[in-house]
Amino acid sequence: MRNARVIGGACTLGLCAALHLGNAFGSPATPVAPAVPASAHAVTAGPPAATIPFEKYKLPNGLTVILHSDRSLPLVAVNVWYHVGPANEPAHRSGFAHLFEHLMFEGSKHVGHEFDHVLESIGATNSNGTTSWDRTDYFETAPSENLELLLWLESDRMGFMIDTLTQERLDVQRDVVKNERRQSYENAPYGPSSLAMLNTLFPEGHPYNGAVIGSMQDLTSASLADVQEFFHQYYAPSNATLCIAGDLDVPQAKALIARYFGTLVDRKRPEAKLTPYAPLPKAERLVIKEPVNLAQVSFGYRTPPAYSADDPAVEVAMAVLGGGKATRLYQRLVVQTKLAADVSANLESNQVSSIAQVSATVATGKSSSAVEHELDAVLSGLAKSGPTPAELERAKRRILVDVLSDLELLNGSGGESGRAGLLQRFDQYTGDPGHLPKWLAQIEHVSAADVQRVVKESLKPEARVVVITEAQAEATAGASK
Repeated sequence: MRNARVIGGACTLGLCAALHLGNAFGSPATPVAPAVPASAHAVTAGPPAATIPFEKYKLPNGLTVILHSDRSLPLVAVNVWYHVGPANEPAHRSGFAHLFEHLMFEGSKHVGHEFDHVLESIGATNSNGTTSWDRTDYFETAPSENLELLLWLESDRMGFMIDTLTQERLDVQRDVVKNERRQSYENAPYGPSSLAMLNTLFPEGHPYNGAVIGSMQDLTSASLADVQEFFHQYYAPSNATLCIAGDLDVPQAKALIARYFGTLVDRKRPEAKLTPYAPLPKAERLVIKEPVNLAQVSFGYRTPPAYSADDPAVEVAMAVLGGGKATRLYQRLVVQTKLAADVSANLESNQVSSIAQVSATVATGKSSSAVEHELDAVLSGLAKSGPTPAELERAKRRILVDVLSDLELLNGSGGESGRAGLLQRFDQYTGDPGHLPKWLAQIEHVSAADVQRVVKESLKPEARVVVITEAQAEATAGASK
């Protein structure tokens, strides 16, 4: 969950989307000829080669370091991932990882409480923190002469943030998070429906139960001792990865990393609390009344984990369904039947289980039952016949363009995009920061039969949650406490 601390905008490097980014550590971005076809039978060329040169190593205290050098612009991005999210939270402590996303901006022993002011004073951009199901991260981009300052800031909060945390500061940030929950869910259009979807997909006992932001009850009951214990367990060098991307002298960067992070206390990395992937055991159906103008129909599914064998095929299937005016959902529900005001199809790939969701906002004067019927028809048609060659090609190109656009950034807006974010994401989920070319090759090799199969297996009616949001005239009584 992204917090509201954004300083400036994202740093763009202006690279052509189809550039090859080098195949040796430290080499600058260099345009090359298009890649050869993926196979001798391919009608069109495969995706352009897209690699992010990097070096990966570990400090004696367990901190993983990933370096990507590009001297083309005098900018440097720092991106720190802590391998802790809702999947790691103890029972009745939901929301702790996201709470820490906020607490880590509260200050640390040697830096004090002016993180934002320090970053603003050096012209830092895109400074933020985010939390997802499996990790929490902090990132910023600044002129490269400030690398040492950025490393000092990040190392101080990694090692000494908890030294300055008081009950008063915990209470302030707890209230900020609870207010964020109200604004994002309880009091937001379709927010209660979104929470109901997540809590039904991941009921109590599942590692993802409680949503990323956590429950009001768990946030309220969190004590200072609980928070201190959580910090000491998960916010340690051995449970973190530091990625630096941009204009950096590698030997100098390594010396600075050793100076600022090498002396931090080594603590044993906690064991991952992983649950084997399983689809939803049965279909669920919910009707949620909300003070909205238009009804909405949403289908939610558990799908295979990030970068597992079927994850690329689900990714392509969702791009066939939604994401543009030429896609099946838009054409069927918005253009042809005019039943929906808008449609969407999204995939969030995670370690324990990915989340696929198909939604349509019901057009004025139309019925939610008609929209639900058409959503079913679109999915059934894709399961029956698979995508056309044109649909398949368009979906793959859309995914490719999105990835190549990410490569123009050092740090993206959400911590998982940009070159630093991609290196971190691939390292977290595959153990290989350089997994990008392999993943793009998997996308390119997805066939129409693959899409057809995963729609039948992973997007089937008997293993989904259907949430119908019904419009009501008046706001619900009482706000969440």
